[in-house]
Amino acid sequence: MPRPPLILVALALVLFPELARAQTSYPMLTRVTPTAARRGETVEITVVGKGRFDGAWQLLCEGPGLTGKVIDTVAPRPSSSKSMGRGRQDSGTVRATLTVAPDAPLGPREIRVATPQGISSVGLIVIVEDQVVSEADDSANDRPQTGQALELPAVVSGLIGKTEDVDWYTFTATAGQKLTFSVWANRLENKIHDLQTHFDPILAIHDAQGRELAVDDNHDFADPLLSYEFKEAGTYHLQLRDTTYTGNPNWTYVLHATSGPVATSIFPMAVNPGTKAEFEARGVNLDEAKKTSPLDVPASLKPGVQLMALPTERGTTLPVPLLLTPLPLAVEKEDAPPDFEKGQTVNLPVALSGRLLEPNDIDSYRFDAKKGQIYAFEVVARRLGTATDPVLRIVNMKNATQVEADDSPGSKDPRLEWTAPADGSYAVQVLDLHSRGGAGFGYVLAAEAAKPGFSLTCDPDKLNLGPGARVPLFVQVARQAGFTGPVTVAWEGLPEGVTASPLTIPANMTQGVSVVSAAPDAKPAAALLQISGRTEIDGKPVVVAAVPKQEIYLPGGGRGVYPVQTIALAVTAESDITVEASPAALTLVPGKTATIDVTVTRHNGYDKGVNLAILLQHLGGTFANPLPPGVSIKEAGSKTLLGATETKGKIILEAKPDAAPCDKIPIAIMGHVSINFVVKTAYSSAPIFLTIPQKDQTASQ
Repeated sequence: MPRPPLILVALALVLFPELARAQTSYPMLTRVTPTAARRGETVEITVVGKGRFDGAWQLLCEGPGLTGKVIDTVAPRPSSSKSMGRGRQDSGTVRATLTVAPDAPLGPREIRVATPQGISSVGLIVIVEDQVVSEADDSANDRPQTGQALELPAVVSGLIGKTEDVDWYTFTATAGQKLTFSVWANRLENKIHDLQTHFDPILAIHDAQGRELAVDDNHDFADPLLSYEFKEAGTYHLQLRDTTYTGNPNWTYVLHATSGPVATSIFPMAVNPGTKAEFEARGVNLDEAKKTSPLDVPASLKPGVQLMALPTERGTTLPVPLLLTPLPLAVEKEDAPPDFEKGQTVNLPVALSGRLLEPNDIDSYRFDAKKGQIYAFEVVARRLGTATDPVLRIVNMKNATQVEADDSPGSKDPRLEWTAPADGSYAVQVLDLHSRGGAGFGYVLAAEAAKPGFSLTCDPDKLNLGPGARVPLFVQVARQAGFTGPVTVAWEGLPEGVTASPLTIPANMTQGVSVVSAAPDAKPAAALLQISGRTEIDGKPVVVAAVPKQEIYLPGGGRGVYPVQTIALAVTAESDITVEASPAALTLVPGKTATIDVTVTRHNGYDKGVNLAILLQHLGGTFANPLPPGVSIKEAGSKTLLGATETKGKIILEAKPDAAPCDKIPIAIMGHVSINFVVKTAYSSAPIFLTIPQKDQTASQ
């Protein structure tokens, strides 16, 4: 990754001395305008966020097919509020160019900005195929008579930026013409780090006399999609606003207006990479047979939900979500009945596309199971944008429920593992939680004999550290199908002068911490990283990519996390503090305590409080705990709150009498610097290797 010229960083520190005094706050990105970019073009974008963007030198883009370059930055005006202090929320601005490859994947993509204060939180831009125009005048288009004229097809990047803001667009239609208007807005805001209220858009079509002809609110989750056939030729007006007539300077939207084909539901919804696929499509401006032309599914696409435009005789559709899977494919035949005896027979493994076509529909699929075998079942529906709120159920031949699942962590889509109690036939059932049904209530049922494995997540998604400083990364393993092996964490893409401490999560643990360190002479740098977990199962190597979790500032001061696609690191200007702890290795006898002494060194005159911790916690909630089972922090006697001038603290660890033995488990002492009530920057000591000896060793001691 390219590094910023040192003269630019030095100049930023001279012009903005606040940067030299404090590096606590990474930039918190709140909007990108325009919010859409067309394939095959280079566009100029403006990135706005809270905190300092001064000296920004690099735009990091989620690949493939996106590259960016910073043009310049605009400093925020000084805050007049003394109460905001070091955590003030001034807005900074970055201008950059974004180049989109002709074959770049469609849909939302993540970008981040690298600055002397650190790498920013995630911002999103939507990659599209049609021409992009920007909302020309946010005041002029507040009335239908002065609405902005559109020539279809077009993609509009706009903003509902003020209270009672209503955006009007004017267009012409011919008699019998079917037009569709689709919005990306609310769906783009889940990853915005600090956006307390979300845009709830609504669309309406009016005729020249002001009569409302059609309206749509929630089609794609909270985003509308409105299709209408015009009986008469003429001029019409499209209204876009928030349902409550509120506004926010960060409420951007992408409005896609088209006379082309639009698929509102497709069947099947699962495809294999490297194949040709055809679909039954329902929607607008599709041929009468409702069959699409064959779609070449690239073999290079990774498994998971991908947005793809489907070819038809009338052109390509707006992008639709498809599940790419290596599992053998199947489809629901006619309407799978609810009865066990009449259930459609399937062979596992399978990725089966089905639909709940009527209210109260229950689809049953029979399969044979072997006693003691673990089976994995998963429904993908909400992630595919369908209306289904799925429930997953396993029943035996007497229709008695064996196990049932509704939501999974962070998803409305259920997943379960089930061990067959006996040889025989069983049925897996799919139904809607609210007993609804219709053409839009599709799903994909993935079922297979479970293989031992795991998934991996990491927290945080951004690592910012100055020369000589360290920061922690917490890694969590979700074990599947009885997998009990160790998982070793591997890093790719670390800049020169940056290292990560080794981490292997042992069989009796599910999480751990790796400490990222910058050498004292590390130069400013920024990079997107790849983090994976590696193990061996049945003699074969297994590599699983980690899913980063971005911290989300929740209303009321809570800390949430949301999965993102990228994890980034920046070597910044000097950090506020560095943390040292001793001893470097610790033996903790079951039933006993041990003390870790901590020294905090303050830099650049940093004179605020520092909170010491081992666990990643907020408001009583624990987000990560790298301590081995049976080990906890003894609050009595520990000193974890350091005042403005204090530099010495200590943490006392305590082991239960029955604490399991472990060997050199890495832990680290964090020094938290507060940015605001919720956000904290965590600096770290070097790893401390914790050992709990065997009982016979303890007795001999």
